[in-house]
Amino acid sequence: MAESEFYIPAGNARLHARLVIPSSALEKPVGESDYGVFVICHGLLDTKYAPLFCALQRFLPFASVAFDFRGNGLSTGQTSYGNYYEEAEDIKDVIEFINGGALSSHGRLRVAGIVGHSKGASSVLLFACKYPRLCPSLLITISARYLMSRELPNRWKPHHLEALETHGRFLWRKYGGHTLLTAGVVPDVPVREYWIAAEHLQQRDATDMSVVKTLPFERCFVLNVMGGGDAVVPAADVWDYDRVMRLGAHDENRVETRVVPEASHFWNSEKELGDLEAVVLAWLASTVPLVKALNSSHL
Repeated sequence: MAESEFYIPAGNARLHARLVIPSSALEKPVGESDYGVFVICHGLLDTKYAPLFCALQRFLPFASVAFDFRGNGLSTGQTSYGNYYEEAEDIKDVIEFINGGALSSHGRLRVAGIVGHSKGASSVLLFACKYPRLCPSLLITISARYLMSRELPNRWKPHHLEALETHGRFLWRKYGGHTLLTAGVVPDVPVREYWIAAEHLQQRDATDMSVVKTLPFERCFVLNVMGGGDAVVPAADVWDYDRVMRLGAHDENRVETRVVPEASHFWNSEKELGDLEAVVLAWLASTVPLVKALNSSHL
Protein backbone atom coordinates (compact mmCIF):
# COMPACT_ATOMS: atom_id res chain seq x y z
CA MET A 1 0.00 0.00 0.00
CA ALA A 2 1.38 3.40 -1.02
CA GLU A 3 0.69 6.59 0.97
CA SER A 4 1.70 10.23 0.56
CA GLU A 5 0.61 13.64 1.85
CA PHE A 6 0.69 16.93 -0.02
CA TYR A 7 -1.03 20.29 -0.51
CA ILE A 8 -3.49 21.17 -3.28
CA PRO A 9 -3.86 24.84 -4.32
CA ALA A 10 -7.42 26.14 -3.97
CA GLY A 11 -7.76 29.86 -4.62
CA ASN A 12 -6.46 31.67 -1.56
CA ALA A 13 -6.12 28.42 0.42
CA ARG A 14 -3.99 25.30 0.36
CA LEU A 15 -5.79 22.02 1.04
CA HIS A 16 -3.87 19.32 2.84
CA ALA A 17 -4.52 15.87 1.37
CA ARG A 18 -3.59 12.24 1.93
CA LEU A 19 -3.35 9.73 -0.93
CA VAL A 20 -3.70 6.03 -0.19
CA ILE A 21 -3.29 3.40 -2.91
CA PRO A 22 -4.11 -0.12 -1.70
CA SER A 23 -2.78 -3.03 -3.72
CA SER A 24 -6.36 -3.86 -4.76
CA ALA A 25 -6.84 -0.42 -6.33
CA LEU A 26 -5.18 -1.44 -9.58
CA GLU A 27 -7.92 -4.02 -10.07
CA LYS A 28 -10.53 -1.29 -10.55
CA PRO A 29 -9.87 0.46 -13.87
CA VAL A 30 -12.40 3.09 -14.94
CA GLY A 31 -11.12 3.41 -18.51
CA GLU A 32 -8.55 1.97 -20.88
CA SER A 33 -5.58 3.38 -18.98
CA ASP A 34 -6.97 5.27 -15.97
CA TYR A 35 -7.25 3.94 -12.43
CA GLY A 36 -10.05 5.02 -10.17
CA VAL A 37 -9.64 7.42 -7.26
CA PHE A 38 -12.24 8.20 -4.61
CA VAL A 39 -12.20 11.70 -3.14
CA ILE A 40 -13.20 11.70 0.55
CA CYS A 41 -14.82 14.78 2.13
CA HIS A 42 -15.23 15.30 5.88
CA GLY A 43 -17.98 17.14 7.74
CA LEU A 44 -18.29 20.22 9.94
CA LEU A 45 -15.07 21.12 11.83
CA ASP A 46 -13.66 17.66 11.17
CA THR A 47 -10.46 16.37 9.62
CA LYS A 48 -9.44 13.64 7.19
CA TYR A 49 -7.77 11.81 10.09
CA ALA A 50 -11.04 11.05 11.93
CA PRO A 51 -11.89 7.32 12.27
CA LEU A 52 -14.58 7.35 9.55
CA PHE A 53 -12.25 8.68 6.87
CA CYS A 54 -9.33 6.46 7.86
CA ALA A 55 -11.73 3.51 7.59
CA LEU A 56 -12.92 4.61 4.15
CA GLN A 57 -9.34 4.84 2.93
CA ARG A 58 -8.73 1.37 4.31
CA PHE A 59 -11.71 -0.50 2.87
CA LEU A 60 -12.53 1.27 -0.41
CA PRO A 61 -11.22 -0.91 -3.28
CA PHE A 62 -9.92 2.22 -5.01
CA ALA A 63 -7.07 4.63 -4.56
CA SER A 64 -8.36 7.49 -2.42
CA VAL A 65 -7.55 11.11 -1.65
CA ALA A 66 -8.91 12.41 1.66
CA PHE A 67 -8.44 16.12 2.23
CA ASP A 68 -9.19 18.85 4.76
CA PHE A 69 -11.55 21.57 3.57
CA ARG A 70 -10.24 25.14 3.85
CA GLY A 71 -10.04 26.27 7.47
CA ASN A 72 -10.04 22.69 8.77
CA GLY A 73 -7.32 20.28 9.84
CA LEU A 74 -3.97 21.04 8.22
CA SER A 75 -5.43 23.17 5.42
CA THR A 76 -5.04 26.94 5.33
CA GLY A 77 -7.79 29.49 4.79
CA GLN A 78 -11.04 30.04 6.67
CA THR A 79 -14.31 28.17 6.93
CA SER A 80 -17.79 29.28 7.97
CA TYR A 81 -21.10 27.75 8.97
CA GLY A 82 -22.83 28.31 5.64
CA ASN A 83 -19.99 28.00 3.12
CA TYR A 84 -21.30 24.91 1.32
CA TYR A 85 -20.70 26.34 -2.13
CA GLU A 86 -17.20 27.40 -1.14
CA GLU A 87 -16.53 23.79 -0.17
CA ALA A 88 -17.96 22.73 -3.54
CA GLU A 89 -15.21 24.86 -5.10
CA ASP A 90 -12.63 23.07 -2.93
CA ILE A 91 -13.91 19.75 -4.28
CA LYS A 92 -13.61 21.09 -7.83
CA ASP A 93 -9.99 22.10 -7.20
CA VAL A 94 -9.15 18.67 -5.77
CA ILE A 95 -10.70 16.84 -8.72
CA GLU A 96 -8.97 19.03 -11.30
CA PHE A 97 -5.68 18.52 -9.45
CA ILE A 98 -6.02 14.73 -9.63
CA ASN A 99 -7.43 14.50 -13.14
CA GLY A 100 -4.85 16.99 -14.37
CA GLY A 101 -2.02 14.55 -13.71
CA ALA A 102 -0.48 16.14 -10.61
CA LEU A 103 -0.16 12.66 -9.07
CA SER A 104 1.29 11.03 -12.19
CA SER A 105 4.23 9.66 -10.22
CA HIS A 106 1.72 7.17 -8.77
CA GLY A 107 0.36 6.16 -12.18
CA ARG A 108 -2.42 7.57 -14.30
CA LEU A 109 -5.17 8.38 -11.82
CA ARG A 110 -8.65 9.72 -12.49
CA VAL A 111 -11.48 10.47 -10.08
CA ALA A 112 -14.08 7.70 -10.22
CA GLY A 113 -16.12 8.66 -7.17
CA ILE A 114 -16.66 11.03 -4.25
CA VAL A 115 -17.85 10.23 -0.75
CA GLY A 116 -18.87 12.91 1.72
CA HIS A 117 -20.02 12.92 5.33
CA SER A 118 -22.54 15.32 6.90
CA LYS A 119 -21.77 18.88 5.73
CA GLY A 120 -19.22 17.44 3.31
CA ALA A 121 -21.89 15.20 1.77
CA SER A 122 -24.13 18.19 1.03
CA SER A 123 -21.13 20.02 -0.46
CA VAL A 124 -20.44 17.01 -2.70
CA LEU A 125 -23.97 17.13 -4.09
CA LEU A 126 -23.80 20.88 -4.70
CA PHE A 127 -20.49 20.40 -6.52
CA ALA A 128 -21.98 17.66 -8.73
CA CYS A 129 -24.95 19.85 -9.65
CA LYS A 130 -22.81 22.92 -10.38
CA TYR A 131 -20.10 21.09 -12.34
CA PRO A 132 -21.82 18.16 -14.09
CA ARG A 133 -18.94 17.67 -16.55
CA LEU A 134 -16.57 17.05 -13.64
CA CYS A 135 -18.99 14.80 -11.75
CA PRO A 136 -17.63 11.25 -11.49
CA SER A 137 -19.71 8.11 -11.85
CA LEU A 138 -20.02 7.18 -8.17
CA LEU A 139 -21.39 9.47 -5.45
CA ILE A 140 -21.84 8.38 -1.82
CA THR A 141 -23.47 10.56 0.83
CA ILE A 142 -23.25 9.64 4.51
CA SER A 143 -25.46 11.37 7.09
CA ALA A 144 -26.28 14.32 4.82
CA ARG A 145 -28.60 17.13 5.93
CA TYR A 146 -31.34 18.06 3.46
CA LEU A 147 -33.35 20.86 5.05
CA MET A 148 -30.73 23.40 6.18
CA SER A 149 -33.19 25.59 8.06
CA ARG A 150 -34.13 22.67 10.34
CA GLU A 151 -31.48 23.33 12.99
CA LEU A 152 -30.41 20.87 15.67
CA PRO A 153 -32.46 21.64 18.82
CA ASN A 154 -30.51 23.53 21.49
CA ARG A 155 -27.39 23.86 19.30
CA TRP A 156 -27.35 27.58 20.16
CA LYS A 157 -27.39 28.48 23.84
CA PRO A 158 -29.05 31.62 25.22
CA HIS A 159 -25.71 33.43 25.51
CA HIS A 160 -24.99 32.64 21.84
CA LEU A 161 -28.28 34.18 20.74
CA GLU A 162 -27.75 37.19 23.00
CA ALA A 163 -24.30 37.81 21.49
CA LEU A 164 -25.73 37.36 17.99
CA GLU A 165 -28.36 40.01 18.64
CA THR A 166 -25.95 42.39 20.35
CA HIS A 167 -22.77 41.95 18.32
CA GLY A 168 -23.93 40.17 15.16
CA ARG A 169 -21.78 37.13 15.86
CA PHE A 170 -20.66 34.76 18.61
CA LEU A 171 -17.79 32.38 19.39
CA TRP A 172 -19.29 28.90 19.22
CA ARG A 173 -16.25 26.80 20.02
CA LYS A 174 -12.56 26.22 19.52
CA TYR A 175 -11.58 23.33 17.29
CA GLY A 176 -8.46 21.57 16.05
CA GLY A 177 -5.47 20.45 18.08
CA HIS A 178 -4.04 16.96 18.09
CA THR A 179 -6.03 14.37 16.15
CA LEU A 180 -5.76 10.67 16.90
CA LEU A 181 -4.86 8.47 13.96
CA THR A 182 -4.46 4.71 13.75
CA ALA A 183 -0.72 5.15 13.32
CA GLY A 184 -0.41 7.66 16.17
CA VAL A 185 -1.06 11.37 16.66
CA VAL A 186 -1.06 13.93 13.87
CA PRO A 187 0.89 16.94 15.18
CA ASP A 188 0.51 20.64 14.52
CA VAL A 189 -3.20 20.74 13.67
CA PRO A 190 -3.87 24.41 14.49
CA VAL A 191 -6.40 25.32 17.16
CA ARG A 192 -8.88 27.78 15.68
CA GLU A 193 -11.81 29.82 16.93
CA TYR A 194 -15.12 29.17 15.19
CA TRP A 195 -17.18 32.34 15.00
CA ILE A 196 -20.74 32.31 13.72
CA ALA A 197 -22.22 35.47 12.27
CA ALA A 198 -25.78 36.30 11.26
CA GLU A 199 -24.84 36.18 7.57
CA HIS A 200 -23.43 32.65 8.01
CA LEU A 201 -26.76 31.45 9.40
CA GLN A 202 -28.64 33.18 6.58
CA GLN A 203 -26.29 31.63 4.01
CA ARG A 204 -26.87 28.15 5.40
CA ASP A 205 -30.65 28.57 5.60
CA ALA A 206 -30.69 29.75 1.97
CA THR A 207 -28.81 26.67 0.73
CA ASP A 208 -31.44 24.79 -1.26
CA MET A 209 -30.67 21.08 -1.52
CA SER A 210 -33.62 20.42 -3.84
CA VAL A 211 -31.11 21.15 -6.63
CA VAL A 212 -30.17 17.45 -6.38
CA LYS A 213 -32.95 16.73 -8.85
CA THR A 214 -30.58 18.26 -11.43
CA LEU A 215 -27.72 15.85 -10.71
CA PRO A 216 -26.21 14.50 -13.95
CA PHE A 217 -27.89 11.11 -13.67
CA GLU A 218 -26.96 10.29 -17.25
CA ARG A 219 -23.43 9.77 -15.94
CA CYS A 220 -23.66 9.08 -12.19
CA PHE A 221 -25.08 6.70 -9.58
CA VAL A 222 -25.82 7.77 -5.98
CA LEU A 223 -25.78 5.86 -2.69
CA ASN A 224 -27.33 7.66 0.31
CA VAL A 225 -26.53 6.20 3.74
CA MET A 226 -27.97 7.27 7.09
CA GLY A 227 -27.53 5.91 10.60
CA GLY A 228 -30.75 4.82 12.28
CA GLY A 229 -29.47 6.28 15.56
CA ASP A 230 -28.42 9.65 14.12
CA ALA A 231 -29.13 12.36 16.70
CA VAL A 232 -27.76 15.23 14.57
CA VAL A 233 -29.58 14.91 11.22
CA PRO A 234 -33.28 13.91 11.21
CA ALA A 235 -34.07 10.52 9.67
CA ALA A 236 -36.48 12.23 7.28
CA ASP A 237 -33.63 13.99 5.49
CA VAL A 238 -32.23 10.90 3.78
CA TRP A 239 -35.70 10.08 2.42
CA ASP A 240 -36.09 13.68 1.23
CA TYR A 241 -32.88 13.20 -0.76
CA ASP A 242 -34.14 9.88 -2.10
CA ARG A 243 -37.49 11.37 -3.16
CA VAL A 244 -36.08 14.48 -4.82
CA MET A 245 -33.23 12.65 -6.56
CA ARG A 246 -35.70 10.22 -8.10
CA LEU A 247 -37.53 13.16 -9.66
CA GLY A 248 -34.46 13.73 -11.81
CA ALA A 249 -33.14 10.19 -12.26
CA HIS A 250 -34.18 8.54 -15.50
CA ASP A 251 -34.13 5.05 -13.99
CA GLU A 252 -34.53 3.70 -10.47
CA ASN A 253 -31.11 2.05 -10.44
CA ARG A 254 -29.41 5.45 -10.31
CA VAL A 255 -30.35 6.07 -6.66
CA GLU A 256 -30.08 3.74 -3.69
CA THR A 257 -30.81 4.65 -0.05
CA ARG A 258 -29.84 2.61 2.99
CA VAL A 259 -30.43 3.17 6.70
CA VAL A 260 -28.05 1.32 9.03
CA PRO A 261 -29.91 0.41 12.25
CA GLU A 262 -28.60 2.08 15.43
CA ALA A 263 -25.62 3.72 13.70
CA SER A 264 -24.81 7.22 14.98
CA HIS A 265 -24.09 10.36 13.02
CA PHE A 266 -20.33 10.06 13.48
CA TRP A 267 -19.71 6.37 12.66
CA ASN A 268 -16.96 6.01 15.25
CA SER A 269 -17.47 2.50 16.61
CA GLU A 270 -16.05 -0.65 15.04
CA LYS A 271 -19.56 -2.04 14.57
CA GLU A 272 -20.81 1.10 12.83
CA LEU A 273 -17.79 1.17 10.54
CA GLY A 274 -18.17 -2.54 9.79
CA ASP A 275 -21.83 -2.10 8.91
CA LEU A 276 -20.99 0.90 6.72
CA GLU A 277 -18.27 -1.07 4.95
CA ALA A 278 -20.73 -3.87 4.16
CA VAL A 279 -23.27 -1.42 2.70
CA VAL A 280 -20.73 0.49 0.61
CA LEU A 281 -18.94 -2.57 -0.75
CA ALA A 282 -22.22 -4.28 -1.67
CA TRP A 283 -23.32 -1.16 -3.57
CA LEU A 284 -19.99 -0.87 -5.35
CA ALA A 285 -20.10 -4.56 -6.31
CA SER A 286 -23.44 -4.07 -8.04
CA THR A 287 -22.82 -0.57 -9.44
CA VAL A 288 -19.24 -0.64 -10.76
CA PRO A 289 -20.20 -3.15 -13.52
CA LEU A 290 -22.96 -0.73 -14.61
CA VAL A 291 -20.42 2.11 -14.72
CA LYS A 292 -18.02 0.02 -16.80
CA ALA A 293 -20.81 -0.89 -19.21
CA LEU A 294 -21.79 2.77 -19.48
CA ASN A 295 -18.20 3.82 -20.16
CA SER A 296 -17.77 1.10 -22.78
CA SER A 297 -20.87 2.25 -24.63
CA HIS A 298 -19.36 5.74 -24.92
CA LEU A 299 -16.00 4.61 -26.31
